[in-house]
Amino acid sequence: MIKELKEDFAYYYKDFKPRKINQPKYRHLWLMLFWIFFLASFFISEQMAVDRGFTIVHCALDDQIPFCEYFVIPYVIWYPFWILMVLYTVAFDVPAFIKFMKYMMMTLSLALFIYLFWPNGHDMWPEKFPRENFFTWIVGLIYKADHPTNICPSEHVSTAFGVVMAAYSTKRLSTKKWMIYFWTEAILVAFSVVFIKQHSIIDVAAAVPLIFVGYLWAYFPDHQKKWKEKRAAKKQAKQDD
Repeated sequence: MIKELKEDFAYYYKDFKPRKINQPKYRHLWLMLFWIFFLASFFISEQMAVDRGFTIVHCALDDQIPFCEYFVIPYVIWYPFWILMVLYTVAFDVPAFIKFMKYMMMTLSLALFIYLFWPNGHDMWPEKFPRENFFTWIVGLIYKADHPTNICPSEHVSTAFGVVMAAYSTKRLSTKKWMIYFWTEAILVAFSVVFIKQHSIIDVAAAVPLIFVGYLWAYFPDHQKKWKEKRAAKKQAKQDD
C-alpha cells in the first residue's frame, strides 16, 4: 500500500512548487485556510457565549444516561480521526479532499452561525466522578480545556459522520474492512459525547439535519450522477438483450 500511496502523491504533487499554488492543479490547497478561519471564529464564539450567557440545552433523557468514563476513548480518537482524514485526502486523493472540505465547510460554518446567534451550553458535568481512574483523569483534562458551551448541534457528531462519507469517496479507504472501522468510530463518537457528559442528546439529534445538509452539498451531486449512469447502463443492457 505504501508504494501505491507514493504513486498517488506523485500523481498530484510531482511538480508542485509554492509559486504554482494558483494553478488549477494545486488550487485546492487554498481550502486549508478554512481551518484558520474556523478556529478563530470558534474561539470568538466561545468567549461570546461565556460573556453574554447562554441557553441551557437539556432534556429528561439526559438524566437517564449514566456517566461512563470509558467512552472518553472514542471521544479522544475523534481528533486524529478527522484530522488524519483531511491530511490523507489532501495528500493522496484530491477529489475526495475537495468533497470532504465542502462538507466540513458547510456543516461547521452552519454550526458557527447557530452558536453566534444562539449561544448554548449545558450544566451536566458531574460534581464528582463516581470513580477515580486513568479515564476519569482524561475526562477531567477535557473538562478543563473545553467549556460546556456551543454544543448544539454537535460538531463532534457531524464531523465524525463526515469522515465516513469522505472515506467512502476515496479510492483506497472505501473497502469493507475500512468502512466497518469508520462507521464504528463515528457511532461510538455519537455515544461518547453523551456518556462523558459533554453534550445533551439534543445536540446529537440536532447534528442529523446538519449531516444531511452537508451530504446534499458535498456528496449528493456525485452520487446522483453515478446512479443515473448505472440506470442508463442497465437500460442499455436490456435494450441490447
